[in-house]
Amino acid sequence: MAFQFSQANDLLPQLHLNRSTLFSLDDSYIYDVNANASHVVVSASNNQIKLYNPATLSIALTLDYHTEKISKILTHGEQMIFSASMDGSIARWDLRTPASPVQIFQAHMPLCSFDINSNEAMIAAGTELVVSEAKLKFFDTRQTKQMAEFVESHNDDITHIQCHPTIPTQLISASTDGLVCNYSVEQFDEDEAILSVINSGSSVNRAGYFGPNSEYVYCLTHIETLSLHSIEGDLISDFQDIRKATQPGLLEVDYAIDCQYDAATQRLYLIAGSNSGDINLMHVNVGQLQLCQTLKGGHTEVVRSVAWNPQTNVMYSGGEDSKLCTWTSTPGIIEPASGNSVARGVPSRMQAKRHSPY
Repeated sequence: MAFQFSQANDLLPQLHLNRSTLFSLDDSYIYDVNANASHVVVSASNNQIKLYNPATLSIALTLDYHTEKISKILTHGEQMIFSASMDGSIARWDLRTPASPVQIFQAHMPLCSFDINSNEAMIAAGTELVVSEAKLKFFDTRQTKQMAEFVESHNDDITHIQCHPTIPTQLISASTDGLVCNYSVEQFDEDEAILSVINSGSSVNRAGYFGPNSEYVYCLTHIETLSLHSIEGDLISDFQDIRKATQPGLLEVDYAIDCQYDAATQRLYLIAGSNSGDINLMHVNVGQLQLCQTLKGGHTEVVRSVAWNPQTNVMYSGGEDSKLCTWTSTPGIIEPASGNSVARGVPSRMQAKRHSPY
């Protein structure tokens, strides 16, 4: 069933490009963007992590440890950063002593995803498929010890993990095998831990909780479909290919970046992008996508990641043009970026997708 499309220009306060900077002048492009009150944290294809001042986008710190692609970064409070890599490690950084990580969690397999549970005691990490196994690994954050691993839930790369925002023992994992698994890991018994399974029918890129009690799950696939499910696995709404939302002269949708749940208004938003660098903010209704705003003028290539806080109305975005952009309620004076950020020889999205098997 095709979804309906409409506009809802007054649903969100308008965002404007306030500031931008280049991560580097070489062929590096931005993978992931995260933020807290003190820093904007960015990882890129040169395996570096840079921390920026949120007000000025001046570089505050550069973190070097990983030897292969950094698959995900997370801020934890104002002083802690976690980073996972395809080199098989998760690094914990204390910004009071940033010369090297204060903890290293070794998975001994390439890591595609990870998250930290709500009581900060456990890391759940998902691996790439190696030989015939893709593993979900659990670590004790207090001593870097691996507590357990699940080996039967998925049979392909585990692309995304999200721990429940309030229940420390619950989490979901998503994979290129098409499944989204919902767990409760009190005893780390894999057969007992799986509460429900969503079969999306296609390789899953991202999945996450939403709803007042995190009772629903959204699912984004590598063929750019969006579906909504109950936590028990029942399908609520299938939007199919979101690229069909494209409206000539109004809206261009080429891929999904992520979804964002605003707990204050209890609304789910789809953040979608265009190959020319537009960022589209779309409200997700049952069977309907409503365009709230298109952010233009910041990026010239694919946008890989955004960090958006609907309460403060501030967004940071990073993309394959190596640009980091700040979007706020107030427009800024944008200086021309040094270097050629348009024709940089950066790999196209088809050559270097976020984690697509195609």
